[in-house]
This record gives sequence, C-alpha cells and structure tokens, in this order.
Amino acid sequence: METEEGEQERKPYVVVSNNQRNRALGDCLAVRLTTTRKEAYTTVVPLGPADAPLRGYVLCDEITLLFNDELLEDIGALSHATMTTVATGLKAALGLP
Repeated sequence: METEEGEQERKPYVVVSNNQRNRALGDCLAVRLTTTRKEAYTTVVPLGPADAPLRGYVLCDEITLLFNDELLEDIGALSHATMTTVATGLKAALGLP
C-alpha cells in the first residue's frame, strides 16, 4: 500500500511459518495484525496483556508471503497461549481439522 508521499506504509505481521522453512526458502508465511476493532470470530484472535507491547487482533485469514528484505524489524513475540489460539485460527481459515 502506498502512502500519499509514495513511501511504503509499514504494517505489523505475525510470522506463522517455522524457522527451518523460513531459512531454507528466504521468505516466511505471515498473518496481519490490526488495531481496528473486530467482531469475535474463530479467525480473529484478540491480543491480551501477555502480548504487550503488541495490541489489537491477529487476522488468521489474511495469510501472506513476505520476503526477507520486506521484514524491517522484530517488534516482539506473542504469548504461547495466543500462538495456540492463532494455530486454531489458521486451521479454521484453511478448513483443516
């Protein structure tokens, strides 16, 4: 997405692919974070106090491929409990049992 000044707008993502895959392929699979309020749904995971300083919602149905040169900075990690819920959201988004 372009801003009015023509610069890339920075958006936060959660990397959901494993490190071995990421290193081998030079890219990663990620889902977007948003601070826009979202209705409760299996593929929308709210972040809680354990995920600070990150806040908002993980959109598990917005899966994208990011190349290493698109990754600008590590802004933190989600709690184990939240990542477990993200895994459930990914399964729902992909129709997996």
